[in-house]
Amino acid sequence: MGLARERGTEGSPDRLARRAERRASLLDAAISVVRRDGAGVSMEAMAAAAGVTKPILYRHFGDRDGLIMAMAGQFAQALTDRLAETFSAEADAYVDPRERLRAGIEAYVSFIDSDTELYRFLVQHDSRGGGQATISMADEVARRVAVVLGETLAAQGRDSGPAEAWAYGIVGMIQMAGDWWVERQTMTRSRLVDELTRLLWSGLDGSRRVEAPPT
Repeated sequence: MGLARERGTEGSPDRLARRAERRASLLDAAISVVRRDGAGVSMEAMAAAAGVTKPILYRHFGDRDGLIMAMAGQFAQALTDRLAETFSAEADAYVDPRERLRAGIEAYVSFIDSDTELYRFLVQHDSRGGGQATISMADEVARRVAVVLGETLAAQGRDSGPAEAWAYGIVGMIQMAGDWWVERQTMTRSRLVDELTRLLWSGLDGSRRVEAPPT
């Protein structure tokens, strides 16, 4: 009887709510120390910042990969919220769909630029662990973009069938370009956004500014 009562207490709504609150607090602490100390920060440092040992930190997330996936999920949610706000605003502010495309690319690139250390941390750890965190993040963003593209094509009386394929292609390209830019930054953010917009809007042929002279 006592064991049954104990098990029932462990799964009670109050206990589950406290556990979820504790998990969120630990996640925020881990993210804060990454932002403070950089992408090379250790798991031990994240646990220390949260005031717990590493095994206790992992207990709330399953393991190291679970913690990283949780961090990627929070990053992806904030990014998709930013994109949703941008697309919603741009739908009213611009008639030109090219400007809407540029605004979306700018929102993506400026977001990773504003949280560079966390983004680097996720990318670096993903490169060692199979890429699941950034794949999950890109998938979330692509699904949101697919909805916007589908609605835009339908409003124009066009076939919305390619929307999902286009969305995944666009997000994949921008994600890879963003990874490259965060590490290299051999051009300004504004130029990167302009170049990606030109390529996506006009294709490779339309991106050529000057014809190379015949040889």
